[in-house]
Amino acid sequence: MSKKNNLTSAKQLLDEVVNSKLYPQFLVQIQKDINRAGIDYSIKNTEPLKVFHEIRDLLSEKLQNTFNDYINLLYAVDVSEAKIRNTNLEDSNAIAEYAAYLILKREWQKVCYRNML
Repeated sequence: MSKKNNLTSAKQLLDEVVNSKLYPQFLVQIQKDINRAGIDYSIKNTEPLKVFHEIRDLLSEKLQNTFNDYINLLYAVDVSEAKIRNTNLEDSNAIAEYAAYLILKREWQKVCYRNML
């Protein structure tokens, strides 16, 4: 998946999320899983694209400095590490962007599922 596709997919996903009444729950779910992963970080933005960039930057930092935190976050969110490894991405920023997209997608699935019950 190319960097352009990651950003386009993320924008499409975030458009769907923002246009629902569940956006506040989505933000809470992201923060909850960041905390569950043992990462001392608070999301600072509520604007959708800024949230994406913030998660991407957090992942990029974790990839470069504390890889275990990166893995713990993928585990807490329930994103398959294999999905990320099976891409042809080699640049850590591109990997972080793709992982951020997968995290947001999974968090949205959790919120949607919880509200269908």
